[in-house]
Amino acid sequence: MSARPARSVHPPSALELAEARQIIRATLAPTPLVEAHVGGKRLWLKLEGLQPTGSFKVRGALAALNNVKRHEPGRAVVACSAGNHGLGVAWAAKLLGIDACVVVPATASPAKIAKLKTFPVELLLEGETFDDAETLALALANERDARFVSPYNDTHVIAGQSTMAAEIVEQLPEVAHLVVAVGGGGLAAGSALALSLHGCQLHGAQVAQNAAFAEAYRGDPVDLDALEPTIADGIAGGFEPGSVTLALLHQVDFDLTLVSEMATFRAMKTCLADVGLVVEGSAGVALAAALARAEEFDGEIAVALSGHNIALPRLLEVLGTP
Repeated sequence: MSARPARSVHPPSALELAEARQIIRATLAPTPLVEAHVGGKRLWLKLEGLQPTGSFKVRGALAALNNVKRHEPGRAVVACSAGNHGLGVAWAAKLLGIDACVVVPATASPAKIAKLKTFPVELLLEGETFDDAETLALALANERDARFVSPYNDTHVIAGQSTMAAEIVEQLPEVAHLVVAVGGGGLAAGSALALSLHGCQLHGAQVAQNAAFAEAYRGDPVDLDALEPTIADGIAGGFEPGSVTLALLHQVDFDLTLVSEMATFRAMKTCLADVGLVVEGSAGVALAAALARAEEFDGEIAVALSGHNIALPRLLEVLGTP
């Protein structure tokens, strides 16, 4: 008998989106959408740091593992992650009773690694980059006949991530703009699907020194050697060629804003000073883009503060930003 494929990726169907909404609504409370003045701008902040793992990534992980439990009972999963997706997979695996292996680079955030060690999953630290971890995770999934769960290039992960934007529309029907950080595009692609029948404009944000997705979106070759370290570790690293997220975002009205590392630091510091919220680098990227472009946007602006998992030494660096 031939081995089962480790993955099969396609744009989520209406049924798959509905199944994701069902498990998310049954399991996770909607996160708050709060009005705030940040850096002199009035914004609506989606507080995904209040998820049980401290990040929106739990949405996609829960949807993906729920699909495995429903359609491939007894099958284990293998995931690669910069940290937050791994936490989501670990949390969902514990909830659903699924065996899981999570591969993260050895250079991942110490705060995220420490959290991962509290879950009953197999945790492997591999290589210096997300791409190293992804290579091992794919090989392990094939070797073990397990389901590979990508943090972004996965049908059910994208379906799960769509629920964040769906919540925003329910909470603020008049929302006109949504800004999200982009790494592999899972949150952006899911948001695009959720907003397909709504007039809200979707905007992506990346840090300029580590913007593989932006290169791929423009049709340029992705130069992994040119990527520089960034505090936005959750969206750093390479981009899988042919990812379904790229195709989905090319089909909708979507734009990308590149922000500097310093702008990201300042947005994180401003968020703490003005609103009292600690956010990680990926959330800082989205907030920096929203602050930079707020004057050109008409109508209500929502920003996905995607997570709050940041190590204390890095937070102290942020607080020292001039």
